[in-house]
Amino acid sequence: MQSILHNFDFHCHSTASDGSLTPQEMLELAVEAGLTQWSLTDHDTIEGYRQLCVGGPPDSLQLIPGVELTCDWHGITLHVLAFGFDSEAASLADFLKLQGQRREERAVRIAEKFEKKFKIEGVYEQACRISSSRLPARPHFARLMVELGLVSHQAEAFNKHLGAGKWGDVKLFWPQLEELMGAVSGAGGVSVIAHPFHYKMTATKLRRLLDEFQAFHGHGVEVGVPNTNAGQFGWLADELRKRKLYQSGGSDFHGKVTPWARLGKFPSLAKGVPSIQELLSAS
Repeated sequence: MQSILHNFDFHCHSTASDGSLTPQEMLELAVEAGLTQWSLTDHDTIEGYRQLCVGGPPDSLQLIPGVELTCDWHGITLHVLAFGFDSEAASLADFLKLQGQRREERAVRIAEKFEKKFKIEGVYEQACRISSSRLPARPHFARLMVELGLVSHQAEAFNKHLGAGKWGDVKLFWPQLEELMGAVSGAGGVSVIAHPFHYKMTATKLRRLLDEFQAFHGHGVEVGVPNTNAGQFGWLADELRKRKLYQSGGSDFHGKVTPWARLGKFPSLAKGVPSIQELLSAS
């Protein structure tokens, strides 16, 4: 579907997770793009959001607390966006602490495999340098491969080494969806299933996910998201109308990692489906 410019973006990433721009650079870009509502949704961390709270956004921009959380749903690694939560809530803090430990464990295991594969030492520390954190993700290892001349570009790194089923695709024991939803609800947050067609589920399985998500007090689904075709868009809009769920949208911008993306640019939202913007504005 054709992408258009919106005045909000509820899905993007900074160097606090796997993006290439710092939280402050992302804020400046959001202002430059003319956004009036914006949420930085780094993977399993709100450190980037905390940094932005120190100086605060300009009056023209409403900064909404956000994060993209990872969980397991019947053997599928699922991402759930959470917004408008109390960033000091114990339930969310405990959950994020465990997520950080899980991500660090995975990074160490990928580094060990990397060293064995290419006979290189100090891989974990080099990946930490690239990510500016102790929690490097696969894109950071991909960038390291390019830096070391092992591949010509990051796509090649994923195709040969880090993608699904490759040696660098280290699986983790992620929490169950119910646990994630409890942490978000305990913090007073709004929850949205991220990029629903990314998981390549059948229509029957996706309906089952929507039913269980709603039973756990989930609020909505990301409809306006890149790489969604017209058929998927229409089907999902109908399913949300039936369930009276909200819709959300975002660019999934990662900076230089996604040079084709732009903050605020993603497909239109569906007609006749309430927007998560309304829910966040009312809270």
